[in-house]
Amino acid sequence: MELEEIRRRAGHALADLGPPPERGLSRKSERHHLCYNEFPVPELILFALTRLRDFISFGPEEKLRWGVNASFRDTEFSLSLEKFGLQLYVPEGTPSDTRLALVRCLQVAANLAEACLRDLAQDQAERGNVTIENRYHQFEGAYRFFRDRASQAYDAPPPEPVVTHRDDNGRPTGWHNEPWKPQIEGGYLAGAMMEAYFSRLEHALVLVLPFTDFEPGGGVLLRFVGATWDAKWRTIFDINADPGAKRTYDQLGRIKETVRNPISHGGFGKKGTSFFFHVDGIGALPALLTRHGRHLEFLVTRVPHNTYQELCQQLDACDAFLQESKIRAGLRYAQSGLDVAFSVDFRHLCRTASQSDETLEEFIEYRAHVDEI
Repeated sequence: MELEEIRRRAGHALADLGPPPERGLSRKSERHHLCYNEFPVPELILFALTRLRDFISFGPEEKLRWGVNASFRDTEFSLSLEKFGLQLYVPEGTPSDTRLALVRCLQVAANLAEACLRDLAQDQAERGNVTIENRYHQFEGAYRFFRDRASQAYDAPPPEPVVTHRDDNGRPTGWHNEPWKPQIEGGYLAGAMMEAYFSRLEHALVLVLPFTDFEPGGGVLLRFVGATWDAKWRTIFDINADPGAKRTYDQLGRIKETVRNPISHGGFGKKGTSFFFHVDGIGALPALLTRHGRHLEFLVTRVPHNTYQELCQQLDACDAFLQESKIRAGLRYAQSGLDVAFSVDFRHLCRTASQSDETLEEFIEYRAHVDEI
């Protein structure tokens, strides 16, 4: 939809919105928190009020990102995005039906802004002219949480047998026993650990891109984000020329095939590892016969204790490679928790900052300061 057509519709749909009083609310106000479900992208209202209705915004200020003063019919109001969310201020004693009508009007404004920006959003995403929220610590926290809990579960002693039946003289005749409980619970947690690790890996491989020679335009960034972890890895690393990258890639591939994929894909492995065939008078045999290689522990859990310990060693080795690899500067920036942008200027700053540890730390400190302003 063309901007002028949207502005024309906004003039009609938002006709109840008028200019603000010169000095903000002239009477004592009451505050109402507007919930996220009603306004998931508060900036859409800012766009509507300032670009479609030509009101003037204010901010940023301490604990306030932006605000707009305006009026709704005969009621003045102030709308602001503050530390704890979107806040609406109206004069004390404003009837609830008036306030609800104002909120509905603001929802219409947000919808009009979204219609106006939809094409621009798609164009900017295709060009790679975007910022990506850094969620590295969310995945890192999940990985460490499940890894620590798995270790505790495996090391826990099996519970004591519980008596379930006694004879007429009170002597035990039946027990409930769970000798594999630590292995089972450890396996559950180790499976979650693997999911968190690969999520963290894929997220990090995106965050490090501005520190490489990656060009995000032409939809390349969109396709990269949607690619599998191994495709991401091969885009960043030349596994034919970098032995460490090839060794780590192969190690992660084995982990993915033998442990992660069967857990993630309904317990089904590749090449018939989950299949059994039937022989009359004999029973069901694994389709791979002796190549099936199933240990007793694997009948209890996909990740026995020994397998978990090997996995931890292998994942630590993978992390050690990444910390010293060509993406170490990008990884250090990802670990700072700061968001990354893909504009030409930002990517140039990233590549310059990666020339030394000192310039990288200075860049991180500078970006952290900018984010706080």
